[in-house]
Amino acid sequence: MTPSNNELQFILGHRGFRGHLENTLPAFKRALRYADGIEFDVRLTGDGRLVVLHDGEFSADGRNYRVETVTYRELLRLHPLGKLVPTLNRVLELSPKVMNADVKDPNALSLLIGELERKNFLERTVISTDDLSIAMSAIKECPDCRVGFSITCALNLGLSLRQLRGIYSIHVPLDLARYVGMRGLLTLLRLYRRKGLQVWLWNYRMNELSLIPTLSHIVNAVISDDPARLKRFLSLKFNRGNTGGG
Repeated sequence: MTPSNNELQFILGHRGFRGHLENTLPAFKRALRYADGIEFDVRLTGDGRLVVLHDGEFSADGRNYRVETVTYRELLRLHPLGKLVPTLNRVLELSPKVMNADVKDPNALSLLIGELERKNFLERTVISTDDLSIAMSAIKECPDCRVGFSITCALNLGLSLRQLRGIYSIHVPLDLARYVGMRGLLTLLRLYRRKGLQVWLWNYRMNELSLIPTLSHIVNAVISDDPARLKRFLSLKFNRGNTGGG
């Protein structure tokens, strides 16, 4: 995985495809028909299984459960997605070209690194988190790993670049444009690029088609809610831009 320093290289499916089947094998398989790779969330069950789920808590039978307190078998029985909840190994079997594994549980980190190393997937994976302590632990445990830091709130937006030393990529939410404006977002992205960070945009229910074209020249990757639509749009835009009279 060797993104260029000056152009959009990768489109990844955000949890595969965002929707009721996100973070499941059907969503990942569909995303990989269009995207270069996938983004997914990693947690640890009570019996030590690495699973792909975003939320750490879920409701069933009138009770709340936490992923880290139930066994994998219990998770399949109780979780609203049922048997669609995949283990990490099932996702790795898809062999994406590029992966972004977002660590939601610090206890999952060492097992994740070990599994990626055993399967020879470290070089194609960015291990990301919005928790600076997890990011620093990943860098310390695996100096060769590509570690990303995700901006998810104003608190971690304010981290100094010195605090991000050793970070490979900064993952910036597209909806930041709502708060700082497009000019402010472009300024921030240029700052990260000047400091040698890979810039990955991730979307959460924003209009990708209206915003990504303005930003694509300054980012290395986009984690898209709908990679099929974004891929088609960018292809059409690029083709139109390269046609003309002789």
